Formats: sequence, structure tokens, C-alpha cells
Amino acid sequence: MTQPRLVAAIAALAIATALTACTVTFLPGDDATTVDRPRPPVVTPPAPTPPDRPRPQPAPELPSDAGFRLFEIGADPIYPGTQLWFRVAVRDAGYVTISALAPDGRVTVLVRDEPVPAGSRPTIVPPIGSRNPPLASAPVGAWRVRAQWAPRPTNARYDGVRGLDAWTDAIAANLARVEGASVFDDRFEVLAR
Repeated sequence: MTQPRLVAAIAALAIATALTACTVTFLPGDDATTVDRPRPPVVTPPAPTPPDRPRPQPAPELPSDAGFRLFEIGADPIYPGTQLWFRVAVRDAGYVTISALAPDGRVTVLVRDEPVPAGSRPTIVPPIGSRNPPLASAPVGAWRVRAQWAPRPTNARYDGVRGLDAWTDAIAANLARVEGASVFDDRFEVLAR
């Protein structure tokens, strides 16, 4: 054998030996390429942990409206200056406070600690002919009203509170010390003249 043929034969033998010693694996790739060995597992780095910060506290829940048999807004339609009155029937004798959230976020107490007898017969709150009855005021738009019943006076002071969350917090804090209190949530519309 000649020298170049001997080198070619040895090279062919080396290639054949190398090919029989390894396994070729074809895996589908993202771009349809092939590889000759299994891919290493994909390791996803853990998500960075956020810095410790206080979690927001859930808004306090108001008591249910279970103490009310009936709550209706009596005046209709309502314009700025209209005298407001409410028909209220409660399960147990107690005191009713009614406050309202204006469209601009301002809270006003309309009726404070008005005594209401138990029963299914509605009581007009505030009583007809009372001094300083509540009057609807500007701004025009949707007002949210909450009537709260408690077995004793609560002396609620929400005037000056601003915003739904602050109003809810104030009512929840005021009623937290009263067992069996109820809150009825409603709406009324003040119309432009």
C-alpha cells in the first residue's frame, strides 16, 4: 500500500470508530436546527422578591342591614333646598343616624341619633315639624346615603369626612363599639332646577 492510501484508510477507520461510539440525537428546535446531544434543561431564575412593605389593610366591613325592615327616601324629586325625610322601620327599638356622601366626596350627617320604635310600621325620620330638618344641597348629581341603626345613641360625627373609604372607616369605627348595629346603603339624585 502506498503512503497516501494508508493514511486515508487509517482516517476512515478512525471516523468509523468515532461514529459507532457516539449517538446522534435529533431534537426539534425553535428554528428547526438539529443537535448531536440532548439540550441542557432550561433553568428559570427565581423571580426577585419584592422589598418588604406593609400590605394594605382591607377596608373594614360595615354591619349588614339586618336590623332594618324598611328604609325609603321620601322626597321625590329632590332639588337643592328640598326638605329630606325618610321612612324607616326597624326590627328593634333604637336610634337611627343618616349620613350622605355628595358627588364631590363630602360627607354630611342629615339625621343624628333619632329614636325609632320597633315594628313593621314605618316612622318618618326626622319627624314632621322638627326644627332644622335636613335640606338637599348642591352639588347636583348622585348622592349615596347610609342609614345606621344602633340600640343606643352613637353620637356619630362624620361632617367634614371626605371620600367613600374615609366615610366607611368612620362608620365602622363608630359602630365597632356597638353590638348588633346595622347599616342600610342607598342612593338619591339631586336634580338641577
